Amino acid sequence: MAARSHSDIPRNSPSTGWRARYPGGKPAALAAGLALTLLLTLVSLVKLSWVDNLDGRFQDHLIRNEQAPAGQQLPVVVALDDATLARYGRWPWPRTRVAELLERIAAQRPASVGIDIIFAEPEGAGAEGDLALERALRSGPFVLGYEMSFDPKERRSNTRQPPQHLSLASLTAPGGADPLSGLWDARGALTSRPEFTRSVARSGFLNASFESEGVLRRMPVLIRQADRVYPSLALATLLRADPALTEPVLSASWLGDVQLRVGARQIPLDERGRLLLRYRGWQGVRQPVSARGLLDGTLAPDTLRGKLVLVGATATGMGETITTPVQTDALLSGVQVHAIAVENLLNGDVARGAPWLFRPLATLVAGTLGSLAGAWIPILAATLLSSLAGLGAWFGAGAIYQAHGLFLSPVLPLCALGGALCAALPVRLFFGERRELGQTRDLAATREFIMTSLSALTEIRDTETGAHILRTQRYLTVLCEELRNAPRYRALLDPETIELLAKLAPLHDIGKVGLPDHLLHKTTPFSAEEYEEVKRHTAYGRDTIARAEERAGMRGDQLLAFAKDLAYSHHDRWDGSGYPQGLKGEEIPWAGRVMAIADTYDALISRRVYKEPIPHQVAVDIIVAGKGSLFDPDVVEAFVRVEPIWWETACKLMDEVCPSEEE
Repeated sequence: MAARSHSDIPRNSPSTGWRARYPGGKPAALAAGLALTLLLTLVSLVKLSWVDNLDGRFQDHLIRNEQAPAGQQLPVVVALDDATLARYGRWPWPRTRVAELLERIAAQRPASVGIDIIFAEPEGAGAEGDLALERALRSGPFVLGYEMSFDPKERRSNTRQPPQHLSLASLTAPGGADPLSGLWDARGALTSRPEFTRSVARSGFLNASFESEGVLRRMPVLIRQADRVYPSLALATLLRADPALTEPVLSASWLGDVQLRVGARQIPLDERGRLLLRYRGWQGVRQPVSARGLLDGTLAPDTLRGKLVLVGATATGMGETITTPVQTDALLSGVQVHAIAVENLLNGDVARGAPWLFRPLATLVAGTLGSLAGAWIPILAATLLSSLAGLGAWFGAGAIYQAHGLFLSPVLPLCALGGALCAALPVRLFFGERRELGQTRDLAATREFIMTSLSALTEIRDTETGAHILRTQRYLTVLCEELRNAPRYRALLDPETIELLAKLAPLHDIGKVGLPDHLLHKTTPFSAEEYEEVKRHTAYGRDTIARAEERAGMRGDQLLAFAKDLAYSHHDRWDGSGYPQGLKGEEIPWAGRVMAIADTYDALISRRVYKEPIPHQVAVDIIVAGKGSLFDPDVVEAFVRVEPIWWETACKLMDEVCPSEEE
């Protein structure tokens, strides 16, 4: 009998195994990764607030680690601070005193002085003060501030045409858009009185531009009103310092990059005419010169000589305070932020965003890399390669920003890299790795990886949940093992289910990633509207898991069913007083009833930004008092039997030194 060659073996014979019956393993894994990559690439082309927020947080991280270069020129802030008001009286001052302050500033011969104060009304007690202020404004290189108005319905008597517009030239590259078309279009301006604006050669608007979460990362430099373009206070102060500077030129490339040329300086702006602030010199404006020293005559006579000066309020309750990426123990005032913008323009030390093509191209490349790694490389090597690529992108983006001021956000590309890998690996494990490693074990490992990744998102958004996650996992394990003695729970809680529930515990608050920072870190009681928004984290958590389930094509998965129950029902209460559904008794999924006690106990004994911890025994009494009203009676009885073990666990994993029970 002739020997059979390998080509004679039937393709459906058992020797070809799983790969022959399911030949699409690697191609299907690659397709899954690329599908998610294309989805995220499309997302990158759309302005989504959550993507911009993540990019902003990465930029904030870079800004906090920046160091000011040696020899950097810094403007000087002359502040109407608490000491000045304590010495010379509360604001508003008589115009004669304001004039005296300005004259003393002019006497020190600064290069330019931007005034972050609007004198919109007459003094009211005769013209002497107004005349003195006019004379003072003419005595030095002063620049008056005003506020642009954008509401077409606004009809204030002191809303006027902005003074001193720019003679701005506009250049457009072939195929590009007119750079003036994207500028904000104001309807008018709240200005100082005409006699004051006529007394100065330059003026500039004071408007700022906050991100959706209230952080100031970009400052408008140009705003359009009708057919005229007006400068910010920072730009006007720079132009006033050197009369030889030509009027600016605004240009746009075919890629949409906007540049403002002022003399030899090239200032990159976004399509709205905003400067991406670089806060490297913020320490220099954090301790301003007190106006009291000028008025008292105690300030050294050459302190302001040749400097760019900003005058404004930093006193408590006077003027606005700004949330910035660099704030530590205090907010910055508006005049200090204007000084940072002046420093950026003065030194040419500006940041610039990447061209709009960067985000989709980087997302596509990173997602393709993750897809290829997930489909074709051994799992451990794929995970290691993707991790190294992600770290390289993260630290590389930081190094580029520090060295060149170019902001290349790696956030969405890293999401594509990790997402494509996570999308490809389960498909590959299902189709291609069942024979070698066992489908069940690998899918379980992948699920645990995804659960850990999701819980890490919660830790990023809420720094108080790291040890909280570990504690609640152990609480659930101990509680469920005891709860097996209850007849209603005996059939539900086998060892595998208990282990699974403990692993899922970190996902109960995954919905918090959808809450804004000002709610997560608020130290005062919530308003009714804020509390309603906070309660929505349960729905956010359920919907996040449901969308992941739908996109992964998973139906009826017990793990995901438990995860959704934990996220959505752990705030429902036994008597129906909870949220979000107001379920009662047995209507509440059992996983949510168990999680409710673990979450409540840990919240009571832990320190939070809005409360101090309470003693263990008080927490036990509170939970016991809620038996049959807030909590499942069987679960409370099991808790009472294991609460000493919970306290021991809490002490081992507490974020701080564990107090004694008597404290």
